[in-house]
Amino acid sequence: MLAITGSLAVASPALRGCGRKQPRALRACRRAPRPMHRRQACAALPNDENPEQAVQRRLRESEEVAERVKFLQDRVELDAALERAGDSLVVLEVASEEICQTGWDEEPELQWDADKRAALEPCLRLKHTFARIARDCSDAVFLAISADDPKSKELVEELQVKTIPTVQFIKNKQLLWEHKGINKLEQNLSEGVLYYGDQAAENLKASSFVKDLHSPEEFQEFVKSQEKDVLTVVDVCASMCEPCVHIFPAVLALARNFEKHAAFARVQLDETPELEALLAGSLGIRDVPTFLFYRNGAAVGRHVGGSRADLIGNILQQQVGAGHPLPPPGPKATKAAPAAARKFSNW
Repeated sequence: MLAITGSLAVASPALRGCGRKQPRALRACRRAPRPMHRRQACAALPNDENPEQAVQRRLRESEEVAERVKFLQDRVELDAALERAGDSLVVLEVASEEICQTGWDEEPELQWDADKRAALEPCLRLKHTFARIARDCSDAVFLAISADDPKSKELVEELQVKTIPTVQFIKNKQLLWEHKGINKLEQNLSEGVLYYGDQAAENLKASSFVKDLHSPEEFQEFVKSQEKDVLTVVDVCASMCEPCVHIFPAVLALARNFEKHAAFARVQLDETPELEALLAGSLGIRDVPTFLFYRNGAAVGRHVGGSRADLIGNILQQQVGAGHPLPPPGPKATKAAPAAARKFSNW
């Protein structure tokens, strides 16, 4: 029986998935309290963008969001949307402007109007996050269902959604994973899009740094084809493994930071029977995520579990123990390596 292990890792927000924050210079320009301060702040706007141009840009972005998020009311519309999506990742949000549940076993009792308004704020923020990610992630399909719409009630019940909000990740009409409740939903939304949809921030493709392997032949070729003494790391995961989703941003960060020092790949253990026979059978994989370490085509170790710090520590130990250099210090390395992992070197 395949086990899912490890704590849930938290990685750099910059690598969790699509979406980007409003530039700091633009926020400062809009919030400057006096004309003189506004002129100074607006002088720092990127590409000579003035406040009026910024407003027009936001209007265009709002139009893009309206085009990217399709609202559904019934099963016919959902089936048609899934058919059009084909092999693309589908992110389906079921939300409400009147209900915002945590997803905990017991929801807090709210007696005062002020408390009820405060409880709704995270779900209102989620609405903007979902829209921003939809705008920035062009390769995924974004669908939404309003739990407040009486016409959508039957569809919500058919999807067995009992917690509002809920976000589902669907591919080839198959439900891969869903997050119930607002607690950590913004983080999990970005991480799910990254894990299932190959969409990272800064218009990056995760597969550009972490190669996806789809067959035993590709697995063997990747391990054997690396340059001499290069550490090879294979992330063995599964499509419905939540810890695998949460640690993947850290895997991507490591792959970027260790570029030319290590090679990273990912393989879904449950993708094909042949892969399962190789990984679960020949290589004895019993838990996911498991990280296999190779050098010069030979196995040199493995790490089991979803702890980001432990994974970084193991990779640093592999490099230091073999007498190989670590990546030079830099902004990306600083983001990827917590203090606990830096004890192995001055990196």
